[in-house]
Amino acid sequence: MKQLSLFFILIYLGFIVGCSAVYDISYDYDRSANFTVLKTYNWLPVPENASMTELDIIRIKKAVNAELEAQDLRLTSHSPDFLIDAYIVTKDKVIARSWGYGNYPYLIYRGYGEGYFYQYEEGMFILDFVNPKSKKLIWRGAAKSDLDYAVTPEKRDKLINEAIHKILQNFPPPSLN
Repeated sequence: MKQLSLFFILIYLGFIVGCSAVYDISYDYDRSANFTVLKTYNWLPVPENASMTELDIIRIKKAVNAELEAQDLRLTSHSPDFLIDAYIVTKDKVIARSWGYGNYPYLIYRGYGEGYFYQYEEGMFILDFVNPKSKKLIWRGAAKSDLDYAVTPEKRDKLINEAIHKILQNFPPPSLN
């Protein structure tokens, strides 16, 4: 029986490790905006009270610039076609699961009788594209991630690059014709 429970635990851990840290990608846009005319962009200033570190701001700008450059969009400070704002919203989360087998001592994790619980910080990374003349939002992309994965600079780089890549797969939005 111990071998069977160890097998299930290893399967579960493999599932967690094999899953992408970035999930729940979403986007929305102004259906009246003409995205075909967008060729240049610039960044909005980062507010002083932003919840991101300077290092993460550098990572984000570098990743977004690379993705947009691959789409033939150009960074410019002279009359850009759209402006970009990026930010991260965080929330503490808990996942509780029951194995449903009864109370077996070798299945107890963190003292939870018939299963386990996992506490983590979830972050939502948001990219807003704004019309520089009207100051109205024309496109928004978002992705969620378990921020506990990003504990080293290398993992933070990877997480930010993956989130931005997945978000910008939805930009520009599909043709409205």
